[in-house]
Formats: sequence, C-alpha cells, structure tokens
Amino acid sequence: MKPIFSHRRRAGPPRARGITLVEFAIVFPLATLFVLSLIQVGMVYMAKLTLNHATFMAAREGSLHNANESYIREALIRGLSPFYQNSTKTSDSDRLFAAYLDAQKANKSFNPYKAEIEILSPSPDTFTDFGVKDPKTKVTYIPNDNLEYRDVGVTGGKSKQNIRDANLLKIRVRYGYELKVPLIGGMLSRMMCGGKIGVQAYGNVQPWNALILTSQPTDCLKYYQRPLSDDKVYMPIESYAIVEMQSRAEQAK
Repeated sequence: MKPIFSHRRRAGPPRARGITLVEFAIVFPLATLFVLSLIQVGMVYMAKLTLNHATFMAAREGSLHNANESYIREALIRGLSPFYQNSTKTSDSDRLFAAYLDAQKANKSFNPYKAEIEILSPSPDTFTDFGVKDPKTKVTYIPNDNLEYRDVGVTGGKSKQNIRDANLLKIRVRYGYELKVPLIGGMLSRMMCGGKIGVQAYGNVQPWNALILTSQPTDCLKYYQRPLSDDKVYMPIESYAIVEMQSRAEQAK
C-alpha cells in the first residue's frame, strides 16, 4: 500500500548562501566613501562661508585705512580665527584668544603657507590714471572727496576706470583649508597631484621631489602635498570682496 503523503524534494534554484555577505563587502566601502565625501563637502561649504565673511571684514578694514595691506591682513586673521578654535577649552575668552594667536602665527608674512591677499583694485594702473601726490607726505593717493560731483564719464587710459570705480577696493583671498575627514584628504591629494594619473594643471609634483620650497610653489606643494610637514592635506579656497573706499587709497611704497 502506497503512502498517502509523498516527501519528495521539489526542484528549485541552487542555494545562494553567502550572497548577502558578498554584496555587503562590495557596497559598504563605496557607501562609506560616499558618506564621508558628503560630510567633507558640507565642511568645505561652511569654510567657504567663513572665508567670505573674513574677506569682507578685511576689505572693510582696508577701506577705512587707505587700502593698507597690513590692516587688511590683520582683519583677515581675526576673521580666520574660527578655523583654529579648540573646542576642548571651556572658557570662551581663552578659546577665542588662543584661536587668534594660532591664526596669527599661521598667517605671518614669513610663513610660505599663509593666506594670500591680492589687492585687485585700485591697481598700479589706477594710480597712474588718477593718482595725486601729496606735497607734504610725498604719498600718491586717489581723491575720494565729492565723488558725486566728479565727472564719471572720464575713464583712465590704462585702467579703463572712472573715478568712482577707482575708489572701489577689491581684494582676493586664497586660503588653504585643512581637510579633516578621514580618507578624503589622501584621496584628493592623489587625484590632484598623483603623478601620471593626476591632473596636469596642478603640477604633478611628488613630495620626495619637492624638498626645497620655491618662492612660487605649485598648488601641490602649497596645499595638497606640503613637503617636510605633517600628513595633513589642505584645499585652496578663494573669496572676493568689493567695498567702497571710506578713506583715500594710498599707493604702497
């Protein structure tokens, strides 16, 4: 007599044991790198906002002090202080003062890695077109009194500016922001300055070939692969600011 119920195994697909682990091993590194990249992008965006504010305050200070670069740099250093704050310090005054000292030390004139300040306007051509020499101080300056009554139809032959444009202070700041997220700094350094696979426009300089820092270093030497320094990686970020002069612009001697 045959049994009523049959226990024969049904035909089906082969076993897929371990497939999930393999998929995880493939996707997890890429997902981690993607998340770290998003975090770093957000931090760079916040750094750009901080630099924008610092650049504007520097230009504003320069407009009050005859476009003097020393005043511009001092105001910029104060604006860059948030990059150097130590969150472990509980006292606000101590933390801010220490951050200012660190920012001042990192951006001294003798430091080749300091923030770069370029005064785009008024330019030497602007002083050639509109400059007036003070008979007492022998300083060449651009008049900024009674601008509303001056003829704006007259443009300089070299600067191609009128007198109102000549009284606009425009500066450009370039700052090396430290990349703090793990893996991202090394990956970006390899992409930008990685020899044959790197971007040619950035110099393709290897650290062991750059032991002597020249007066005009490439982006690789100054930011992505600093020679004879720590293992930190920096990204250059730029900011511009235009402010109307509140004092007469004087040509640097």
